[in-house]
Amino acid sequence: MSTERVDIRQHLRARIRQIAEAQGWGAALSAEVVIELPREFAHGDLSTTASFTLAKALKKSPKEIAEKLASLLTPDGVIGKVEVAGAGYVNIFLADPVWESVLGEITAQGDSYGSSQSLAGEKFLVEFVSANPTGPIVVANARAASFGDSLCRVLQAAGAEVSREYYVNDAGMQVKNLAKSVAERWKEAHGGTANLPEDGYHGEYVKELAEKLPAGMENDLDAITTFSIKGILEGQKADLGLLDVRFDNWFSEKSLHDRGEVKSALDALKANPGMTEEREGAVWFKATMFGDEKDRVVMKADGNPTYLLPDLAYHRNKFSRGFTRLINILGADHQTEATTLRNALGAAGGDKERLEVIIIQFVHLKRGNEKVVMSKRSGSIVTLRELVEEVGKDAARFFFLLRAPSTHLDFDMDLAKKQTDENPVYYIQYAHARLNSLMAYAQKEGVKLLPVVSAADLSEPECKLVLRKLARYPMVMEKAASGRAPHILTHEMLELAQAVHGFYTKHRVVGAGSPGMESARLALVTAAKRVIANGLGLLGVSAPERM
Repeated sequence: MSTERVDIRQHLRARIRQIAEAQGWGAALSAEVVIELPREFAHGDLSTTASFTLAKALKKSPKEIAEKLASLLTPDGVIGKVEVAGAGYVNIFLADPVWESVLGEITAQGDSYGSSQSLAGEKFLVEFVSANPTGPIVVANARAASFGDSLCRVLQAAGAEVSREYYVNDAGMQVKNLAKSVAERWKEAHGGTANLPEDGYHGEYVKELAEKLPAGMENDLDAITTFSIKGILEGQKADLGLLDVRFDNWFSEKSLHDRGEVKSALDALKANPGMTEEREGAVWFKATMFGDEKDRVVMKADGNPTYLLPDLAYHRNKFSRGFTRLINILGADHQTEATTLRNALGAAGGDKERLEVIIIQFVHLKRGNEKVVMSKRSGSIVTLRELVEEVGKDAARFFFLLRAPSTHLDFDMDLAKKQTDENPVYYIQYAHARLNSLMAYAQKEGVKLLPVVSAADLSEPECKLVLRKLARYPMVMEKAASGRAPHILTHEMLELAQAVHGFYTKHRVVGAGSPGMESARLALVTAAKRVIANGLGLLGVSAPERM
């Protein structure tokens, strides 16, 4: 099998540029030539909208330009045929040598197939989850955990250096209220009456913390705070571990105050003329200068900072550690705060363009048509642990990634537990197990992988469909990395599984008709199994050998 690596899109871009130069259109094609993945294979393996770019500059019809391009994009080792569609789309069907080389490429690269160096040299700090250390991880945080961890895996597969970070909000009133709640529950456990603070915490986990409180600590609120945060964080780490999510660093907000970095952030804001203003003893960031609806207080009249100042200090600290790009994955209720933070970072001398914010929308748990809203342990919301214990890690991670983070997600718990083709993660895992059984049977029957695979032995529509899905996988990976969109892999894996099941039900490997066809189909099966495993691995989902 050929393993020669051809960058298909770069080849096509070069061909189109050569044609443009030869036609005297070079100046009109200043931007990068766009090569896209069509939504339907009937529209080709790849397509380009270059004719629309050229037509605008040349003041000609896009279809006229497209027809000229198509006539000059003659077949070669990459291009099989070219068609014009619609108002001027140029659809490209790849040549047989491409298909023959794909299987060899997958065999040679193994678990690195689909990886690239497109983000080599970039050093990412991805902050996600960062739930307050006042209770267990809940389902909304679990969606962010699944998305954030898979995004890190995709960025690493694109050659980037990636660090996962959890920001611990261990300063402020919320942790003080937690400590007060634990102290009151301790009194209750020892025969007294619990008078929980107005903004206290009522979950069963607070009682559990109170029961574990060491003797003699019950009247020391600072000690209770430290003890409670430590206990909550241990639980959060254990819960996240159920999703196979782990962090390289747990960063303490309190450490920023202790090192004077919060004051330094305020000084940096004040150093930029016109960015701050004192009113009634408080310090305001003039956020309206950046289009915000109102200015924001950064230091209150009592000398305590608002949330914005420690956040600014934290992001200045991130850049001081040498990261070239920051990604924050935040809940939907943090959209305004994120915009204000980016503007404050720029006003304090930071490069706000290197800070990306991804907003994760809400999750609604369902059992059939009924909403699930209550948790026995947290007192209000279903926890990550409860969800994973019911549906399993694989289903939880996959279902959380079924939709773009910008859309609300309905999580059907009944569907996630089904072991049928209706459940998408089961369907994909079953495809992987089926391929494994085919490989084992072929090995038992003595089918050998020949050094050369002919596209003619894989000309059936079902075989070709699997091949096309395998060939486009690296391009999907590139899109997932550049678009910060790991969720698109769930749909790619589902489509590949559909193609695999279609092949499995219609074609044999052992006894396919000739040694060449047997070998070609075995190579196809082996490659498809590898790509499914690679894709599921990036999603944090297991690829079982049997089911």
